[in-house]
Amino acid sequence: MAISFPLSSYTPQVAAAATPAVQSTKKQTLEQADFLKMLTLQLQNQDPMNPQSNTDFAAQMAQFTALEQTREMSGSMSQLLQRQDVQNAAMMLGGQVLLDDGHSGVVDRVVLTKDGSPRLQVGGKEYALAQVMDFQLAAKPETTVPTPTGP
Repeated sequence: MAISFPLSSYTPQVAAAATPAVQSTKKQTLEQADFLKMLTLQLQNQDPMNPQSNTDFAAQMAQFTALEQTREMSGSMSQLLQRQDVQNAAMMLGGQVLLDDGHSGVVDRVVLTKDGSPRLQVGGKEYALAQVMDFQLAAKPETTVPTPTGP
């Protein structure tokens, strides 16, 4: 979602003030502080005979709020997917896996990397979860129920 600024309020002073902030950090997106700085400059440098309407101001704030909420939701989804990967890896413990390099074996251990990504230890080597091509649950040992004996 793009944040729009009316051209009538985008003066050379606004452009000059915003340019160093964008160039110095070499980023491609506006952060909240950048948005507020541009909005403040826009309000300071607007034409007093033709001020920005309340509707335009409210629309810009709504756009930025929606953008921030989308970013937060994206971060939450990433965390959720990472937790799901950890659960999937833990479920594979003791199970038989076929890996994309042709190796197969039993998952002996799950190790979490510094960034929280799970790695499976199979036959002494670590593999990423994405390298698993096939998985079979470990066979459950049969349990026998003792039959009562005696009088």
